[in-house]
Amino acid sequence: MQNIRCFVAVEVPGAVQALLPPIQETLRSAVQSAGGRASWTKPGNFHLTLKFLGDVHPDAIDEVSAALQPVAAAQRPFSLEIGGIGAFPHLNRPRVLWVGVKQGAAAIKRLAEAVNLQLARVGYPAESRFHPHLTLARLRNRVNLGPLMHLFKKYDIIDEATVNVNEMVLMRSQLHPKGAVYTPLKICHFPR
Repeated sequence: MQNIRCFVAVEVPGAVQALLPPIQETLRSAVQSAGGRASWTKPGNFHLTLKFLGDVHPDAIDEVSAALQPVAAAQRPFSLEIGGIGAFPHLNRPRVLWVGVKQGAAAIKRLAEAVNLQLARVGYPAESRFHPHLTLARLRNRVNLGPLMHLFKKYDIIDEATVNVNEMVLMRSQLHPKGAVYTPLKICHFPR
């Protein structure tokens, strides 16, 4: 049996997904002008990763799902506001261009920490750092985007970019030449 590439995430609703492609278009032009080449996240593929698991044996999917249930059962719904452009590791040499979380960051960090701790119990090493974000693009070459800070500031606040978080999803990721395809394997709802 072939392993399944998986991650745990919060899905982003369609209304917020629709706000991001126009931002990408503006940034695409600026990144290209700066000499950058990037692969941009496809519309509809934005999500907030809580934990990347990598390749999971199909027999372990149920164990991972079961491990996530107590985390979801202990979680109350909350809201996030998306805004602010940044880069990993930094704007002077970015590999990933992202939009961050303006409000609700502490709540999503607590959720990610709980997911990490629970999955560590079933053999998935805990990650020490978590920075909540939605990936806009992956840079393919070295370029300094620091001079674009004035443009990035325009997106410190994105109107109506609120995500109501009331579930998390164990997601399958299949890599294809035209981009990743994400399929929910298990949805873990929070109590209302």
